[in-house]
Amino acid sequence: MCDVMAHRGPDDEGFYISKNVGLGMRRLKIIDLETGHQPIHNEDETIWVILNGEIYNFLELRQDLENKGHRFYTKTDTEIIIHLYEEYGPKSFELLNGMFGFALWDSREERFLIVRDRLGIKQIYYYEDDNRIIFGSEIKTILTQSEISRDIDYQALSDYFSLQYIPAPNTIYRRIRKLPPASYISIENGEFKITKYWSLRYKQPRFSGAEAIDIIDQELQRSIKLQMISDVPLGAYLSGGIDSSLLVAMMAKVSDLPVETFSIIWDSDSNAFDERSYARFVSEKYRTNHHEFLVKPEIEEVMDRIICSFDEPFADDSAIPNYYIARETRKHVTVALSGLGGDEMSAGYERYLGLKLLNLYRLFPQKIRTGIFSKIIQGMPDSKTGSLWTERIKRFVRISDLPFAESYFSISSKVEPDEKSGLFTTEAIEKIGPEYSSSNYFQEFAKECMSDNDLDRMLYIDMNTYMVDQLLVLSDRMSMAHSLELRVPYLDHILVETFARVKPSMKLRGPVKKYLLKKVAERYFPKSFIYRKKMGFSSPIVLWLRGDLKKYMLHVLNRKSIEKTGIIDPDTAQRYISEHLDCRHNQDMKLWSLIVFMLWYNRYIERIYI
Repeated sequence: MCDVMAHRGPDDEGFYISKNVGLGMRRLKIIDLETGHQPIHNEDETIWVILNGEIYNFLELRQDLENKGHRFYTKTDTEIIIHLYEEYGPKSFELLNGMFGFALWDSREERFLIVRDRLGIKQIYYYEDDNRIIFGSEIKTILTQSEISRDIDYQALSDYFSLQYIPAPNTIYRRIRKLPPASYISIENGEFKITKYWSLRYKQPRFSGAEAIDIIDQELQRSIKLQMISDVPLGAYLSGGIDSSLLVAMMAKVSDLPVETFSIIWDSDSNAFDERSYARFVSEKYRTNHHEFLVKPEIEEVMDRIICSFDEPFADDSAIPNYYIARETRKHVTVALSGLGGDEMSAGYERYLGLKLLNLYRLFPQKIRTGIFSKIIQGMPDSKTGSLWTERIKRFVRISDLPFAESYFSISSKVEPDEKSGLFTTEAIEKIGPEYSSSNYFQEFAKECMSDNDLDRMLYIDMNTYMVDQLLVLSDRMSMAHSLELRVPYLDHILVETFARVKPSMKLRGPVKKYLLKKVAERYFPKSFIYRKKMGFSSPIVLWLRGDLKKYMLHVLNRKSIEKTGIIDPDTAQRYISEHLDCRHNQDMKLWSLIVFMLWYNRYIERIYI
């Protein structure tokens, strides 16, 4: 199990095995390079722990614990967990500030705990039956046990084609599950139990205006400074967007040396994916040591590595740039900070504005919407430049009459629910179940959110689905594939709680997305830099599938291979291909989802390579 995740920790390996408990650990040395060997134990070796991640407030916690009489034998953050647990039991998890997945064995109480951080920055997968539980930071650790079934969870498969990822607690494998964020597993007296120890609350009173700008500025600076603690070289991803630019500006403010920054540039005929001028502007302004990497669309060489990093279908095409930037960044530093989370905390996506506009659009009489607007818009040709606006407008009019959670799901989904009957074979549809809907996740989190504001509910849904099961999984896998630790200061839980106390109108102000962070950024950058069109850290896959990757797509999605699965309807796949190549419809996300699914299916189910 440790061998297959050596990439996560090439520096050290450790084990604890006693009776019916076994702990294994691969370590990437970040804090306490000399004495931080894991597993870590307490003074009398009755409690043992292994940690994946970082505890950022460990120095503060250590001082308090030493004052209470606890004795430490290392300088690592991992040892904090044991002594906190001795002092406070499971309540100690609420005192930790960090990104973590850890397992703790208390031999005195015969209690076993598996714990995941609040925002789900680090992942934990597990298999459970009547006799045992097997867990790991990646699914591949569990799959080393040959007797564990690889039977497909067909509802999870349906979720995948809707969202391009599989929301917790499911995985593509029927018997393997994800531990949700802010939760821990306890096994004691023969009982298996999952407990949630933290939830985000939208508390009153909520602040706005200059107060909100001041507080978020201060809290973001605090988080960044805290996460810059490291005993190894450290840098930052710099796309040139607001989130990463603000991150670098604040890092430069507290760093004694020039910040190492890293950007990726697509070798593409289209300028729509090139932000190098903005990244260079930030680098020059804050005098960073900047590195740029030019990437060509020769991704066949890395696709197998990417597929094997996730162990289940995962179709976010930005895995490609993330793979390359992590590979190149690791040649210079061991730790990198990322701007991930800024969009989810401060409403940076088009879909937040889209749902707001949807309420205005609904003021038109239905006859005009369906009889005139819908017919005109659905007949619009696809963009030949890779722009997503045509597809967004078409989807906008299709969902105009749906309830809140379902309309937001449709905005976020890549495959409409009524398309599923054509995408899947009859046999697969039966296994999914005629009543099953992937929108259930959105409906549940909309109800769980302690706010009746639409924007709050959208942000809460994204925090518990898209962010945790797509963005954070992607960032973890692509960085750790190259033994690079990626930190996300925007997801410091105190900062996240602070964002939740800001009035929604400070996040989405009229048509201005991410208003609050842009106001903070005005203190560091000129307005002309801030108020420009957002590009995002993605790949020009829409164009590549019509050009450089056309041959690769046709090879992977050949009719014989698709028929062999018994899951995907080959006629539908061929229709997606022809519509995309003819520019009748932009089907890039559906095609990419099919490509990734086929590559995964061949490697993990058929055990063959193409």
